[in-house]
Amino acid sequence: MVGSTSMDIQGSRLGLLASSIVSLVFSLITGTAIAQPSEDALERSRQELGEFSGLLSAGLGLDEPGGLFGMNIGSIQSRYLFGQGAYLEIRSPLANRRQRLSLAALGSTLRDLQSSQNPFARFSAAPTSQALSADAADSELFASLTSRIQDVDYELIVSTALRQASEAADALRSLEGIDEATYADIRGELATLRQELQANLATINAMFDGAGLSEDESLSAKIAPLRVIAQQRAEELGEQLKKAQSEYAQRWYAERELFERALYASACKASEQLLSFADSETLAIILAGLGDEGVRIRPDRVHMLPIGELRQCAIGAIDSTEIKAVVYSY
Repeated sequence: MVGSTSMDIQGSRLGLLASSIVSLVFSLITGTAIAQPSEDALERSRQELGEFSGLLSAGLGLDEPGGLFGMNIGSIQSRYLFGQGAYLEIRSPLANRRQRLSLAALGSTLRDLQSSQNPFARFSAAPTSQALSADAADSELFASLTSRIQDVDYELIVSTALRQASEAADALRSLEGIDEATYADIRGELATLRQELQANLATINAMFDGAGLSEDESLSAKIAPLRVIAQQRAEELGEQLKKAQSEYAQRWYAERELFERALYASACKASEQLLSFADSETLAIILAGLGDEGVRIRPDRVHMLPIGELRQCAIGAIDSTEIKAVVYSY
């Protein structure tokens, strides 16, 4: 009888425990089903984010007309993340300015590849002892072919050097390494050298066509200086471009730092618009194309700003530079 009573009590307890577990699971499922944003809440957060983005855009100078057809020079796209905060993607002129540096670096790499040994170099060398010991007819033919190839070699070297100098000048202008007056002077100088190249090529052709050139006249002495000048000018502008690239990169990173400071200060002031957001939520701000260079070309810069920190900044409890944010490139 006692054993039966004990079993009944244990069964009752197990029943109560099972009932409690079922109630807990049901409440969790029901709570999850209820925890959905209402249309009013979504509309309110949309309006608040719109006002916040507008103030942020004004603080960063992105709403100033300066693009094509008077369009704004930057933009901010925002998305509300229920229970988490918001996602904002900012596109600014800094990304375009960085692209100039990337294009200049790519151009420098291509110019280095073009500076490799030309395909006619081995034919342009002095004739071998075997060639000199050949019969007169073969030697004459060999000398004629060698001269022709050397002419092609000369044209290839000079024209390549002038093209490299011209591309370096264009990149220098893009990176603000030279002013417009200096750029115009370089373009004029290179145009003169191209005219001299054409004149030298005409002289070479006239010699082979028997147009009255004296055989005693040293043709190489006449045309060699242009090759030296062209190659020298290309090297000078290439070195100047390397320096300009380094200085431009330093200026760009300094501009990005100022932009991010302005971002924090503007977000601090504009945070008063986010009335329906909780302190525990976060603003994920993506600066498109402004990340540190790494494996990926032109990565984004990510700033995770706690809304609670922004509100502390808004009331003056902390400075905008003291906001505890997570920052990384991705």
